Amino acid sequence: MPQELRTPPLPPKRTWRMPYIRYVAARGVSTAGTNLVNVVMAFAVLQVGGSGLAAGMVLGCSVAAQTLLLPYGGVLADRLSRRTLAISANLVLACVQTILGVVLTTGPERVSLWMFAVTATTTGAATALAQPAFQGLIVELVPAQALQKANASLRLVLNLARIAVPGLGSLLGATFGFGQVLIAGGLSFAACSLILTGLHPQPPTHARTGTRHRWREGWHAFASRPWMWSYALAGTLAVPLWLAGYQLLGPLILSATPQGAGHWGWAVSAFSAGMVLGSLIALRWHPRRLMLACVTVQLIWPLPLAVLATEPQLPLLLPSMLLSGISLELAVVFFETAKQQQVPGHLIGRVTSLTMLGENALVPLGYILAGAVADRAGASTVMWTCALGILLSNAALLLLPGIRRLRTTAGPASLPEKDLRFSSQPSNA
Repeated sequence: MPQELRTPPLPPKRTWRMPYIRYVAARGVSTAGTNLVNVVMAFAVLQVGGSGLAAGMVLGCSVAAQTLLLPYGGVLADRLSRRTLAISANLVLACVQTILGVVLTTGPERVSLWMFAVTATTTGAATALAQPAFQGLIVELVPAQALQKANASLRLVLNLARIAVPGLGSLLGATFGFGQVLIAGGLSFAACSLILTGLHPQPPTHARTGTRHRWREGWHAFASRPWMWSYALAGTLAVPLWLAGYQLLGPLILSATPQGAGHWGWAVSAFSAGMVLGSLIALRWHPRRLMLACVTVQLIWPLPLAVLATEPQLPLLLPSMLLSGISLELAVVFFETAKQQQVPGHLIGRVTSLTMLGENALVPLGYILAGAVADRAGASTVMWTCALGILLSNAALLLLPGIRRLRTTAGPASLPEKDLRFSSQPSNA
C-alpha cells in the first residue's frame, strides 16, 4: 500500500473520549435550552398582547444580530480560548433568558415589547459567538480519523434533543407558563457553561496577528477552497428556500385541509426522525469522496416540498419528510467532516462563521418574499419554486471537479502553500 494511503492509528480512546463526551453533554443541554426558548418565545410575545407582526420582529432581531456578528464570532473563536468563549456566551444566554422568564412569571403586566427585542438581539449575538467556538472545540478534542463518527454521534444527541424538547416545552408552557419555560432554558445554558468548565482542550498553536489580518486570513482560507465556497454559495439560495417552504408555506398549505395542523405535527416529527436515522447511518457509512456523497444525498432534500405543492396527503408526506431528514442530516455530517479535515484547526472558527453567514444572510428576505408572493400567486406555486430552486442549486454543484474529487483524509489538515505564504505576512492592524 502506498505510504500516503495508509491510515495512521487512532490515539488511545482514553485520551480523548471522556473530554468528547463532556463536550457532547454541553452541546446537548445548550441545544435543549435553545429549543425551549424558540418554542415559547413567539407565544410569550402574543401572551402579553403582542401581534403576529411583533412576534415576527422579535424573532427577526435574533436572526439579524446573529448574521451581523458571525464574522466577529469566527475571528474571536480563532483568537481566544474557544472553551472560554463558549462558556461566556452560554452564561450571557442564561442571564438574559432567566431575567425575562422571572419578569414574565412575577409581573407579566410589566413586560414590554422592547424587553423581548433586547433579549432576542442579545440571544442572537451570543449565539454568533458560541457557534464558531463550538465548531472549533471538536477539532481540538477529536483526532482527524475519528471526526466523522464524532460528528455523527454529536448530531444524534442534538437531533434527539430537537425531537423531545419542543413538545415538552409546549406542554410545560401551557401548564406552568411561558416565563417558567424561559427560566428552564436559562438553567440549561448555565448547565452547559458548568459542564464546559471541566473541559481542558489543547488549542492549536499559531502566530498572533492583528484583527484585520485574521479577517483576511480566514477569508483567504475560505475563498481558496472552491469546493467550500461553491457549497456555501448554493446554501445561500437553498437554505432560505427550504425555510420558506418548510416553516411558512407548508403550514399555510395544510391549514386549508382537514386536520392540517395535526398532520403538520406528524410531518415535522417524521422529518426529525429522519435526521436521527441519518445520524445513525453516518456512524456506519464512510464515503471516500465526502463532498460528492454530501451533494448527491442532498438531492433528496426538497422532496417533501414537491409533495406539498402537488398532493399534500399524509401517506405521501410522511415518507417524503423522513427521507428528507435523512438526506439533510447526512449532508451536514459529511460537510462538517470535510471542513474539519481540510481546514487547519486554527482557522475553523473563521471559516465556520463564513459558511453560517451565507446560510443566514437571505433567510429574513426569503420569509418576506415567499409570504408576499404566496398571497398573490398561491402557496403551491411558490412551493414549486422553492423545491426546484433547491434541486437545481445542488445539482449544479455536481459539475464542479472540486466537489466530485475531494477525498477524505486520515491526518490533520495543513495549509496549502499559498495559504502558508499568506499566513506568514506580518500585520500591524
